[in-house]
Amino acid sequence: MSDNIGIYEAMAKIQAELGAITKDKKCEKGGDFVYRGIDDVYNALNPLLGKHGVFVLPTAHERTSESRTTRNGGSMEVVTVRMTYRFCYKDGSFVECTTIGEAMDNGDKATNKAMSIAHKYAVLQTFCVPTEDMRLDDPDREAHQLAPREIKQAREQAKKNNTNPPTEAQMKALNAILSKALGKDREAKLKEMEDFTGRKLTSCLDLTKDEVSSYIGATQAINEINQEAY
Repeated sequence: MSDNIGIYEAMAKIQAELGAITKDKKCEKGGDFVYRGIDDVYNALNPLLGKHGVFVLPTAHERTSESRTTRNGGSMEVVTVRMTYRFCYKDGSFVECTTIGEAMDNGDKATNKAMSIAHKYAVLQTFCVPTEDMRLDDPDREAHQLAPREIKQAREQAKKNNTNPPTEAQMKALNAILSKALGKDREAKLKEMEDFTGRKLTSCLDLTKDEVSSYIGATQAINEINQEAY
């Protein structure tokens, strides 16, 4: 028997039984953003982990922290953590995944929130959890508004960190598509791209060349289908 056969079989069984976790929570601030809370994920997954003899060990590798100013002039701590989650089976076999979590808080909960969101998306992406369409300290619960200067800094940082940035022509095409559908609403545009990519974004400059290309292609395909329908 291969070293990892046990955990592979257990993970496949969990995925087969997990099913959809719907987006039934609504953001308290920041519009009509709906999401799946960390408590929803835990409640759905915990019984299946126990049933199939799997447990999870988290390891924190890196943590960065930055203070930012909100539009209201308050102080907000932004924490980013890089986490590895080891899914262990009762026979000693295991698999690992590494993910990033980022969260804001005006108190001392930013690190807890960042770890929660890293864990949530590790689970959602590992098991490809579908949705049909955070209660306690869930980082998706609030969408904080940064001041214009802080937004500019966030954009510059995103551009610096992007190792596969889209071309200027791609960004112009993307902005044209988003502006036509959503006007000048930056938050709505960001949410649209977060929904498409399945990850948190501080700016559209976080997007990679492939992501922008896929979105433009998908939009063009939908437009062609709609034109044929009429």
